[in-house]
Amino acid sequence: MAKDRFLAQGVTHTKRQRGAQSQKNQKNQRSQKSRMRSHGSDGSDSDGVGDVSDLEHQYEDASDAVSSADEFLETPAEKRLRLAKDYIGRVQASTQLAAGAIDAEQIDRDLIAERLTSDANERSGRWSRQIARNFAYTIDEPRVTRVLRYGHALPPTCVALTPDARFVYSGGKDGALVKWDRVEGKKLHVFRALKKKRPDHNVGHCDEILAVAVSSDGRFVASGGRDRRIHVWSVSEDRHLGVFHQHKDAVTGLAFRRHTNHLYSCSLDRMVKLWNIDELGYMDTLFGHQDGAVAIDALQREQAVTVGCRDKTVRLWKIADDAQLVFRAGAATDQHRITKALASAPDMQPSEPNPRVASALTAHETTLRTLAGADAEFTEDCVDCITMIDEETFVSGGDSGALCLWSVQKKKPVFIHHLSHGIVPADTTGPYDAPPRPCWISAVAAVPFTDLFFSASSDGCIRMWRVRAGKTPGFDLVNVIAVNGFVNALSVRELVPEDPMSNIRDVVVAAAVGQEPRLGRWSKVSARNVIKLFTLRAVPPTSVQ
Repeated sequence: MAKDRFLAQGVTHTKRQRGAQSQKNQKNQRSQKSRMRSHGSDGSDSDGVGDVSDLEHQYEDASDAVSSADEFLETPAEKRLRLAKDYIGRVQASTQLAAGAIDAEQIDRDLIAERLTSDANERSGRWSRQIARNFAYTIDEPRVTRVLRYGHALPPTCVALTPDARFVYSGGKDGALVKWDRVEGKKLHVFRALKKKRPDHNVGHCDEILAVAVSSDGRFVASGGRDRRIHVWSVSEDRHLGVFHQHKDAVTGLAFRRHTNHLYSCSLDRMVKLWNIDELGYMDTLFGHQDGAVAIDALQREQAVTVGCRDKTVRLWKIADDAQLVFRAGAATDQHRITKALASAPDMQPSEPNPRVASALTAHETTLRTLAGADAEFTEDCVDCITMIDEETFVSGGDSGALCLWSVQKKKPVFIHHLSHGIVPADTTGPYDAPPRPCWISAVAAVPFTDLFFSASSDGCIRMWRVRAGKTPGFDLVNVIAVNGFVNALSVRELVPEDPMSNIRDVVVAAAVGQEPRLGRWSKVSARNVIKLFTLRAVPPTSVQ
């Protein structure tokens, strides 16, 4: 009991000490405030103390609570209001043509509201801008096409545009990484392939390049290939920065996370790896695919989407949660689905009078009718490409010729467009009769957070699609661009308009076109190994003649 009373007295004594110390601190704070007020009303420096800023500097280390309470007192609601006003001010400044050209009162309030809504939707990960209707006119390829020749001795396999679309990077089966000027069409620099026996073989690829990506700030370029290495290059200085050796098989896909310098890579070793390019360091490895991952894409959230070649899965990796969502691919084109597609064919006719699109849809309907009479069936055995429309919607393509639209809300595709690029006719000239087969979807690319995406194959064209708005999922054909050869990769960028107040932006499409497919040599066509650039002018439907 004596010990307990002693402990109780000790605790009481400690509390009293704390109360006395608290009263002493409050008294010192009140005296400091009175000295500051008296000095401010006096307005003189005769006592040598200095001005109010000197007093603040003198006592800010002694009591941060006093400084924050007196000088920076702000409620959470006031802070949100201040930040909102600052953000609206920045939006107004960005929509002005030039400094002093337009007063704040003359800025269109509807435009600012639309910009705020678009930014909010983009931050939430949902697509909101409908731009596909601006490209529904008949495209004149000779006027919009620029061909970049004499860069690769073998078929190009990958291509990437910088964020401002000023430069183009391409890689090929010859192991060379080429930097191009998009506007002038000139070859600026070539990072040539090196031999393994050379002592400096770590500063360049020594085998086929299969993937290339550019960071969202336009500072870094990453390339990967069959030599199992990822090389990082400087855009401004055209020099080698570093190399990663951790993959155990060919690197087939690269993607930068937007607004960061975090790089995601996938490989035939079935692993997905994360890298920090600012520090040139390794971050993490993700496991899950049962076959080699051949394509990857990412936007601004801490997540990435990949496709496994023959495990027929699409996986969404939630890196922050250390989790993954598995989507089952393997779309089958059987008689039931062909009949269903024929029934919906009249609804796919475009509202805009584009003869090329109408011809493509007629050819697609004819193909479906032919296969329906021949009792044909195609099964997707390999998923080859993927692109993200927004954080919750993505599109994949494979060897069955079907384009699949996915949503994070369902494990199966919410919409399938069968035989999107037609079929290869039956070949009876060889020693063995080859039945008709679908045109393999070799590349897909989207303009992020919009309703426009592109797909390509070896059927001689790049197709433009518009994602449907509303509760009914799906997409429709908007336009067709003629391209001869295997389109092994696509890269799409929006150009910044000269008028910042304009919401109409042109689109640049870069295509890696070659004689052979990206991952093999099982087929060959008569074509040139080139990089083709298409500058598509955005024309509102009301302006289309």
